[in-house]
Amino acid sequence: MPANRPDRRGGAIRERQTERDRERAGLVKQDAATGPAADAGCTALSKKTVALIASQRQHYLIKVKGNQRKLLTAMQQAAAEGAAAGHWQESEHNRGREVQRVLDFFPASAQARAEWPGLVWFVRLVRQGRRQGKAYERSSYYICSCEKADAAMLAEAIRGHWGIENRVHWEKDVTLKEDSNGISKGQAPENLSLLKSMALNIARRSGFLSMKDATMAFANKITLMTKYIRT
Repeated sequence: MPANRPDRRGGAIRERQTERDRERAGLVKQDAATGPAADAGCTALSKKTVALIASQRQHYLIKVKGNQRKLLTAMQQAAAEGAAAGHWQESEHNRGREVQRVLDFFPASAQARAEWPGLVWFVRLVRQGRRQGKAYERSSYYICSCEKADAAMLAEAIRGHWGIENRVHWEKDVTLKEDSNGISKGQAPENLSLLKSMALNIARRSGFLSMKDATMAFANKITLMTKYIRT
């Protein structure tokens, strides 16, 4: 999704906020023939984002991280105690790497439905296997609003988003330290995330392949940065 260009006073914040919410939530469109062409969003989950998607009559599939502890606990409990509404699994062996992916989804709890607009399903994806001779297991959880979802569709949507996660959010999480900056009060986390998204867009438009290279090039060069912001 192309970014709006900032004005000379750093305006268009509301437009950027809406764009960021759409991008981060993995907004999806309804297909009358095949159901939703779902995509998975994998960033800081907020009720505002979910409400925005639901208000536009769209569906969502969003990853739940540890900052939503109450929701995550409810999902883990549902997966441990409830009966799955759908199941999917696959195994992969490639160059000494073994991995098994297992996806199950469960009806969302009544309390979670009341708090998260449009919510229908809790989704759990477990990845386990061996890498370089060492065993590993990872579980990821998602919320989904599509009533007609099936396990294979959800798995495909999540897999399709991994490339976006690696390309966009890895830069924000690792290079720009988004998940470990310690900022949590008021609108500060959203404002800082917005500024980092703007910085990534400026870096890419300027021809940099990584944020690390852009940071080194722009360091202490306010005039140069201002030039790119205004063009």
